[in-house]
Amino acid sequence: MNFGKKVRNFRRDMRAISPVIATLLMIAIAVVASLVTYAWVMGYMNFQTEKTGKAIQIQSVSNQTSANTLTIYVQNVGDSAVKFTPQSVFINGAAANSNATSTLAAGSTNAIVATFAQPAGVVSFTVDLKVTTEDGTFSSMTKTFP
Repeated sequence: MNFGKKVRNFRRDMRAISPVIATLLMIAIAVVASLVTYAWVMGYMNFQTEKTGKAIQIQSVSNQTSANTLTIYVQNVGDSAVKFTPQSVFINGAAANSNATSTLAAGSTNAIVATFAQPAGVVSFTVDLKVTTEDGTFSSMTKTFP
């Protein structure tokens, strides 16, 4: 019997957390949750901003039939510099030999000369053109030459 009395007294003496400590715990949990959410959102936004900061656009293309070359005018329409490599130009899905080895500042335009195998004896032909940068930014265009 003595044991049962001790159990009843123990339950009666147990008290819940005081309201002040409970309020402070809830505020701390809310602050930590908001900081974690803020860090996650800012990390995601930073990744997206870096990705969208670089953009190029093919302005025009000209063909010199005697040399089987295309002169491609590419403009950097993004807000940061982009770098081209010799493997930056693709004509009809195949890598073309080009002089693309420079860095293009934001807002600048550059002429890239690429050689390709022009169809023999054909007066009019179409090329699918794609220019890429070192980090994967690209622009594509389809052009028909008379």
